[in-house]
Amino acid sequence: LPDDKVFILDQYHEELSKYPTIYQNFEKDMFNGLLDGIALLKKYKKLVLLFPEEKQPIGMYNGFVSFCEQNVFDYEVIASLDQRTPKEGEVYLIPDDRNLILIIKKIKEKRLILSQDIGIISYNDTLLKEIVEDGITTISTDFNKMGERLAKMIKNKERLKIENPNTLILRNSL
Repeated sequence: LPDDKVFILDQYHEELSKYPTIYQNFEKDMFNGLLDGIALLKKYKKLVLLFPEEKQPIGMYNGFVSFCEQNVFDYEVIASLDQRTPKEGEVYLIPDDRNLILIIKKIKEKRLILSQDIGIISYNDTLLKEIVEDGITTISTDFNKMGERLAKMIKNKERLKIENPNTLILRNSL
């Protein structure tokens, strides 16, 4: 593809560094999102990251582990929820909607109360997360800003590498 016709969105890959990029810094975003919610996280005993390696950016994992170690949180990284039974005092970080619904189902089966006994943080905000269980806390990039910035780059013929903003959106699940 012609260099002047390609723009990379969402994930930065070194092998594509010649192209303009608007990307998420998954490591920094995970770390800072958790740091922004540290006061609420302190009421829990353990943070659990669901991280199927083949599907998620390694930066998520690195930011999670770095946050937990620097802030002295007990933590665990799991590849699947299939054999997992949620326990009181845990906070689950769930990167996808399918597993979000699965963990909510398991929490209900155990009769745990979300935001009191157990917490959930999901990744990437959607309308679903605004509504399910009166709101799921998310760590999310601003996809609208990503699109707006891409349009501006194309219009102005800019060839930049831009880190897209990311925030913790607090809702009733934490």
